[in-house]
Amino acid sequence: MKKITLFGIAVLALAIVCGYAACKNNNSYKIEVEIDMVRIPPAGTPEPYTFSMGSPDDEANRNQLREGPLHDVKLTGFYMSKYLITQEQYRAVMRKNPSIFQGSKVSGVQNAHKLPVDSVSWYDAVEFCNRLSEAHGLIKAYQIQKNVKDQNNFNESTSDPKWTVTLVSGSTGYRLPTEAQWEYACRAGDNTPYHTGNNITTNQANYNGTVYVPGNPYGENLQRTTVVGSYLPNDWGLYDMHGNVFELCWDWAWNDTQIPPLVYKNYYDDAFALGEPETDPTGLSSGDRRAERGGSYVYEASRSRSAFRERIRPNANMRFSEKPDVGIRLVLPLTTWP
Repeated sequence: MKKITLFGIAVLALAIVCGYAACKNNNSYKIEVEIDMVRIPPAGTPEPYTFSMGSPDDEANRNQLREGPLHDVKLTGFYMSKYLITQEQYRAVMRKNPSIFQGSKVSGVQNAHKLPVDSVSWYDAVEFCNRLSEAHGLIKAYQIQKNVKDQNNFNESTSDPKWTVTLVSGSTGYRLPTEAQWEYACRAGDNTPYHTGNNITTNQANYNGTVYVPGNPYGENLQRTTVVGSYLPNDWGLYDMHGNVFELCWDWAWNDTQIPPLVYKNYYDDAFALGEPETDPTGLSSGDRRAERGGSYVYEASRSRSAFRERIRPNANMRFSEKPDVGIRLVLPLTTWP
């Protein structure tokens, strides 16, 4: 057995410390994270890529204030991550795992590192996008100014740092989807409440078991997240578009829960023009919340509908229910972002 002297140990320790410091100072540590991306829409789909965004008046459990009016949107093709970002992927990039559902909280779950990351804020998500872009040699899609207060952020929370985050034209990096991109990808060419059709069950998605179609049996309520890809994908190969964790989007939204709603604006106000379809909309120019989509394990099936729109403060890492159900899905441009 080879012996290492105290002097040798000291030299080795010094080398390790110096090497780590050099890597840290140069931000050159190696990040190896693979993200499976799916082309949206599938190659060969005839253009223009247009769909009806929102829900029709007769859709059950429709939120009229948030989901209407139904309107046409035209999109440029893009790539979207096949799965939600996992805890393993998030840790590799951010060097931490904020998720509640780990360790003793998910004892007995196989491949727990492939549970979706939960308990992330919108600020965490955009920073994750930029760090991953840099690691993959892409041009970062966001300019993040942490010392410049965003004048378009009307969130009244005193804990909100109000970073100014702007889109970088001509970039090639990862972004959070816009609401239009998310809904288009979720529907996968369908116009029903779910990509599964007019109903959904807990054999198809992870929500709290509350039925959508009256008279159907109550489903299973796991009260936690599930490993990504545990259910069948939609027709375009995307997993967990309904349930599991809410997915953060780029778009600003307004808080419509104030009574009276003095600052209320429909999520779609100023975001599209009636008549001609809007191309690649990015939502409101200001707000006090950021949009999120897809529902979660916490809520009933109706909140997992393709058109359902939820919102969260950009600095919050959990919804008002204090449940850890906020996660990330990414998009990439086919070439560069406009």
